[in-house]
Amino acid sequence: MLDAPWEPLWTILLLIAGSVYLIVLNRVRSGIFNLRVLENARLNRDGLFSVSIIIPCRNEAKHVGAALDDLAAQDYPADLIQVIVVDDRSTDGTGDAARSRRDKLPGLSVLSIESCPANVSPKKNAILRGLREAQGEIIITTDGDCRFQPGWIRSLVSGFAADVGVVTGLTIFDRQGREPLWQRLQQLDYLSHSFFASGAIGSGLAFNCNGSNLALRRQAFEDVGGYEQFRQVITGDDTLLLQKIRRSGKWRIHFSVQPDSLVRSWPEETPKQVLNQRLRWGSGGLSYSRDAMALALSTFVFFLMLFLSPFLLLGGLISSAWLIPLALKIVQEGRVMSAGWKIFGLKPLRVLRPQWTEFALLELIHIPAILTFSIGGHLLGFQWKGEHFKRTRTKTVELSGTVHS
Repeated sequence: MLDAPWEPLWTILLLIAGSVYLIVLNRVRSGIFNLRVLENARLNRDGLFSVSIIIPCRNEAKHVGAALDDLAAQDYPADLIQVIVVDDRSTDGTGDAARSRRDKLPGLSVLSIESCPANVSPKKNAILRGLREAQGEIIITTDGDCRFQPGWIRSLVSGFAADVGVVTGLTIFDRQGREPLWQRLQQLDYLSHSFFASGAIGSGLAFNCNGSNLALRRQAFEDVGGYEQFRQVITGDDTLLLQKIRRSGKWRIHFSVQPDSLVRSWPEETPKQVLNQRLRWGSGGLSYSRDAMALALSTFVFFLMLFLSPFLLLGGLISSAWLIPLALKIVQEGRVMSAGWKIFGLKPLRVLRPQWTEFALLELIHIPAILTFSIGGHLLGFQWKGEHFKRTRTKTVELSGTVHS
């Protein structure tokens, strides 16, 4: 092996680095198929809970009215629903747009936040503000740019068996129209994160979830101390909280596969916005739980070695054997996507039917994108809702809030 002096050591190390990732993906795929079995065994079909829906919003005047219209059309008892919109320093009339729906949602509360303290991220601050007014036994968080089916609340609440502390569901990007290629790639990438979340929960791992479709038993939130230990991290109102609840060992976590639990979210409109969104998501990695951190680090090393391999091959240092772990990565990710499409019944949907051409294109940029977001989210910072952030918030501002009933 004189022509490739780093072989076979490089390929062996590459397979070792990727083994955790590949094994976890296989377990995630099994977890996706396990979701229906778990749901049938644990579904709480008769129980009704009082529910408080908290919607933190900043500059969502264009969307929040439609979201509230969907909540007004829920098939859940109206006297058990409390809707709280938290207008977080909006400049586009979000609060007024929300208050205009009071005729459809008589119990709607709109809270206005005028500033945010330095020791808590803006979104967590908004949710905590809503929690001070929330009266429900179940707390549901979502976003102002989401759309819901009439059975959404009921589908989430039905997952709360006696030992379940968290119920989450699938969120997809959908603008209800024909999309350019880059938007289709964004939709597919986002869907892959949701499928991974569902399979991890189905296999008992629970690495991530989406705050746009997240229901919490209030007691579970209080048992783990809420957002303490990571309240200053810009992201993590969903994933870091989920990991904290799982780590406590007190509550089970459920992922709903009921069709009504699907949430449609408005995607970012420009490639620059997508970049900043992914950098924001990547900024919370250093706050992960130990098992999630171990997976993140092993994945990072695996992807970095795969990224470097073509250059080392051109330099004559390694052979083409690195294509074997690359192929294993692509096959495993494809199997996870196929399982998700099947279990969640998304094939009939035009924007979400299996798009293997788009999947192949996404695989071409997947490794450099993940490396960029992982590093950049911690070092470069990002733009979000008109503000620039690094991993922790450094601006000093004070909290004040008013309630409009």
